[in-house]
Amino acid sequence: LTRAGVPHVVQTAGTMFSVFFTDGPVRDFDDASRTDQTAYAAFFHAMLDRGVYLPPSAFEAWFLSSAHDDRAVQTVVDALPHAARAAAAAQEVA
Repeated sequence: LTRAGVPHVVQTAGTMFSVFFTDGPVRDFDDASRTDQTAYAAFFHAMLDRGVYLPPSAFEAWFLSSAHDDRAVQTVVDALPHAARAAAAAQEVA
């Protein structure tokens, strides 16, 4: 996302995390509501096109568990550059 020029923040709590498409920290609902939902939608659909099923809402948490084997993680890693470019393109349109 950084290489693609997409502002983002990753918030974590244990194995749960969220990716917000915004500048600055996300501490509350007002901060979270600044997320670029259009960019997230483009990112979500680009990941889905490559077999990665993310939460459909920009406000939902993602989870990592021991069920995610090396192959699953590699699928995500391989899909990320395409999805980051899609998010960047969505920002340019907005």
